[in-house]
Amino acid sequence: MTTVPQRNRPHARASRADAPRIRRSREELRELLLEAGREVLLTDGLGSGAEHLTFKRVLSHVADSRGIRVTNASVIGRIWDNQEDFQTDVVRSLVEDRGDEEVEDTATVLLDVLGRLDVSTPELRRASLSELIRVSCAEYLRTASTSSATIQTALVTYVAAAHRTRGDPEVVTWFRETNDRLTRKYTELYELGLAAVGYRVRPHLSLHDASVALSAFAEGILLRQAVEPDAFNCIVRVRALDGVPVEWTVFALAMDALADFFTEPDPDWAG
Repeated sequence: MTTVPQRNRPHARASRADAPRIRRSREELRELLLEAGREVLLTDGLGSGAEHLTFKRVLSHVADSRGIRVTNASVIGRIWDNQEDFQTDVVRSLVEDRGDEEVEDTATVLLDVLGRLDVSTPELRRASLSELIRVSCAEYLRTASTSSATIQTALVTYVAAAHRTRGDPEVVTWFRETNDRLTRKYTELYELGLAAVGYRVRPHLSLHDASVALSAFAEGILLRQAVEPDAFNCIVRVRALDGVPVEWTVFALAMDALADFFTEPDPDWAG
């Protein structure tokens, strides 16, 4: 009897080519590519636009960084109509995420400092306000110096360029909405800090006015720091609360001066 050789016997291990592919939903694939697009911008920079953010560049980054192969056919027409729509969505996601981490970290530090203040005299109340400003500004600059925050500061330039060259009202609208959201969050922090040390906004001014002015100043500081990191050296001053020498950033010193313009002791504060 002739034995027929067994053919196509399955191997003990399936090859990678035979491994089942994970089918991602449209939304899952969209989030994956938006995240990859942001990562590419963090690496390559935003500059004056996102034209270099091509499907080819991003899909290659997804394959290299995650081992996931995505084809043009699964993206174009299914998620975005064209490459420009994709670029716009990546920029929008950056705009919408802008500043949240800085607010959260600054709030954490501010709340921690509140427990160490001395508000027993008018002089110490003002010294406590200065300490809140000093520590909060230092934390803000630290958080805003990350790679993610650096690319976000470039959004100011990008939005200005888009508005000037294309008259793109959509991008400007996103930016304004994000600024309004962040202004509300910072206004809440300022209100908390002032109430803790017995200060209030001066008559005929508003906390919103102060928040807008401080935010605009902070954005300018970040843009300058992004291109000249050593521009703002720390200055050592004796802290009035305890006589200990502490470091002040130029940013914090300017903010402390603005506090004198916008605020005054609250005569009705009960402590």
